[in-house]
Amino acid sequence: MATGAVGPWGGNSAGPWTFKPDGRIIEIWITSGDLIDSIRFVYEDQNQVKHHSPRYGGDGGTEQKIAFDEDEELNMMSGTTGDYVMSLSFRTNKRTFGPYGKTDEGTSFSLPVAKGKFVGFFGECGDYLDSIGAILQFE
Repeated sequence: MATGAVGPWGGNSAGPWTFKPDGRIIEIWITSGDLIDSIRFVYEDQNQVKHHSPRYGGDGGTEQKIAFDEDEELNMMSGTTGDYVMSLSFRTNKRTFGPYGKTDEGTSFSLPVAKGKFVGFFGECGDYLDSIGAILQFE
C-alpha cells in the first residue's frame, strides 16, 4: 500500500512534527481558543493497547476530545489558516466534529478523502499549532 503526504496548511515558523502511529487513531484532542493551540492523538495498536502522542503546540486554550467509534473512519479534514491554524473540523463516515477555533479568519482548506484513509498527520508547531497536513494511505 502506498502512502503520501498532503499539505501542510498554515505557517512554517516553528519546529516540524510528524505523527504516524503503528495502529488506528481512536481519539484526537484539540485545545483551542481564538486559534488551535495544540493537537494530540491517541491510537490503539494491534493488541488493543492505547498509546498517547506528544502534544503538538502550546498548552493554552480549552481542550476537547474527539473519540471515534470502532467502525468509524475519518474521511475529511478542513479548517482555516494564516500564520497559524485558526480552525479545524473533522468528518467521519458517521459524524462531523468541530469547528474548533475561530472560523471567520484566514484562508480555508478542505481535504476530503474518498479512496484511501488518514494514517497520520504532520506540520509545524511552537506555542501554537502553526500548520497541519495529512498522511494518507492508498490501496
